[in-house]
Amino acid sequence: MAVNLTITPEAEKAFEALSQDKRADYVRISAGQACGCGRIGYQMHWETERHADDEVLPAPGLTLLVDQDSQPLLDGSIIDYKKEALSEGFYISNPNAPAGCGCGGH
Repeated sequence: MAVNLTITPEAEKAFEALSQDKRADYVRISAGQACGCGRIGYQMHWETERHADDEVLPAPGLTLLVDQDSQPLLDGSIIDYKKEALSEGFYISNPNAPAGCGCGGH
């Protein structure tokens, strides 16, 4: 399955800056159920190994990896980078994922 992933211009600039201080060869993006309500949680971390079933996605200065289980959950997602007064970082959103949470846990 090919993952349809959009990287905003802000995220591209952030990946380029991140590539100047690489801690590993890859950045792994993963997705999974965050709780019993069906909400999807996303993670990004440095990765030293590429697995045979990983989807490989180019980003400015970096290579992104998406494991086979995360591919359908990330399909259609948007990676953005936001810098606000009290927070800064990458944000992953998926307009195709169910919205809201009925469990009251978040």
